[in-house]
Order: sequence, then structure tokens, then C-alpha cells
Amino acid sequence: MKKRLTLIFTLGCLVVTGCSNNNIDTAKVRAAFPSLSGGPKDDLDLALKAIDQSNYVAAIRPLKVLAISVKMDKSQTLLLEDTLAKVEAKAAKQK
Repeated sequence: MKKRLTLIFTLGCLVVTGCSNNNIDTAKVRAAFPSLSGGPKDDLDLALKAIDQSNYVAAIRPLKVLAISVKMDKSQTLLLEDTLAKVEAKAAKQK
């Protein structure tokens, strides 16, 4: 019984946090990459500007380029992957 309750509680938490946290915090993404310069900085700026303008389709390519062109630590990688997943989900709804 205790295992079932734990499982139900865990799944409930995942559903609540996964579904309700669909906003993209561009300030947090920008703050995670303070030392970018040149092309990667331009890609990040382009993607975040598109996100701020709710143009999610236009944000996908620069985020993917950034993901393969910049060496990141684990927290940056997770944040970028999460951001890209959210952008792709929102872009799919725009089409």
C-alpha cells in the first residue's frame, strides 16, 4: 500500500510540474551563458528574441546550432535541452 501511495504521489508531482511549467524563462537562459561571444552569442540572442516574440519556429534552429557549437557544463546542457524541448512543443502547436 505504501509503495502505491509513493508511486501515485511521484507521478502526480511529475504531471503537475511537467504540465504547469511550460513557460520559457529567457532571462534564466541568458544568465546561464554569460561568457558567450561572437557567433554563439548571436545565435543565443536570435533564439531568445524569437521566444520573447512567441515565434517558436524561428527559435529552434539557433538553439540547435548553439547546442552543437558550444561546450557546456551539465547545468547549461540540461537548461538548453529543456528550453529546446519547450520551444519545439510550442512550435508544433503554432503550425
